[in-house]
Amino acid sequence: MSQPIATLQTPHGRGGITVLVLEGAGAEQILARAFRPLPSHAAASDPTAIQLGRLMDGPRVIDEAILCRRGDSWEINIHGGPVAAQAALELLVRLGAQAGAAQAVATGAFPLAHPEWNNPAVGCELLEALPAVASELTLSAISRQWSAGLSELVARTLAGIAAAGKVTPADASALRRCAAGIGPMRRLLDPPQVVLAGPPNAGKSTLANAMIGRAVSIVDPAAGTTRDWVRELAIFHGVPLYLTDTAGLWSGADGIDAQAVARARAAALSADLVILLLGPDQDQPPAPARDWPPGKRVLRVASKCDLGPPRSPCDLAVSAQRGDGLEDLKIAVVRALGLADVDWTAPLALTERQARLLAQAADAIDGEDAGAAQELLVKVLRQSD
Repeated sequence: MSQPIATLQTPHGRGGITVLVLEGAGAEQILARAFRPLPSHAAASDPTAIQLGRLMDGPRVIDEAILCRRGDSWEINIHGGPVAAQAALELLVRLGAQAGAAQAVATGAFPLAHPEWNNPAVGCELLEALPAVASELTLSAISRQWSAGLSELVARTLAGIAAAGKVTPADASALRRCAAGIGPMRRLLDPPQVVLAGPPNAGKSTLANAMIGRAVSIVDPAAGTTRDWVRELAIFHGVPLYLTDTAGLWSGADGIDAQAVARARAAALSADLVILLLGPDQDQPPAPARDWPPGKRVLRVASKCDLGPPRSPCDLAVSAQRGDGLEDLKIAVVRALGLADVDWTAPLALTERQARLLAQAADAIDGEDAGAAQELLVKVLRQSD
């Protein structure tokens, strides 16, 4: 028997409401174990009636919830926020559901083809990408590829082929630049991982809270307060990324401290960028925070600069308490990720399919095969794989 499917329908990050959908055989049995309606809503005679209650993980309340049946599926609405959303999804999976990808917006509610570019395939790909949108910049960048950007470039190249029967090397270069845009575009839709690392009491948790804009990590003057990593979505100059606060890295740890150091080190090694913090009383990072694989992107940052100048060379200095250098650090992070100088209004491939077809069309142009280029470019706009 097939499993019911649980999907998270809202995008990343904090919001007013989080929507999950549970559908398929067995969904009602899972909800009977996970949802506790309030007494006033427990005896609803209409199966489509909206019920108010709580989503429960055993004795633990995950969140207040509104439950609504729509045909063979159930819509679960809880308060917005990534922690509650993830806990709710994990609960449904533990009770027998299978996590599924979020569904795109119903195509009937959106004209897939732009009136000027005739690009229904791009419209479909735009809708498929919407659930992954985590910032206004992301939404602007991907929607522009439908209303202008990629669609306009391809449509005008096709018009040139139709009018002159040939294309130029400049056309091939423009298509290749657009295809290469899949790299930065992918980073917008799949946010990079940035880890705060460094010795104990370097100010990592205070800086994490300041950079994210709210308290997500416990802060205490005692070193070693953070034992496990804490990850939260942050937006730096429009670019979404996951910022992770980790336990202090130091030599000679044993027991639970050694486990905390190992987990912090593993998080840093798997990250796209490490922000290595050093306090004003720290000359050099200890060995676990000093030895990185070749090519690892590491920003050395002097923290607590309000307490004194750094004692070792760093890329920049910050004070989370006073706010000094925080905007410079955000810019440095975006730059280190290779996203600072991207023109998000330019034609940029939104999907791997588009990038592949654009590169193949550029090759056809180089081979002076206008017919093949035309066929490939028509597929970009109008024919999904």
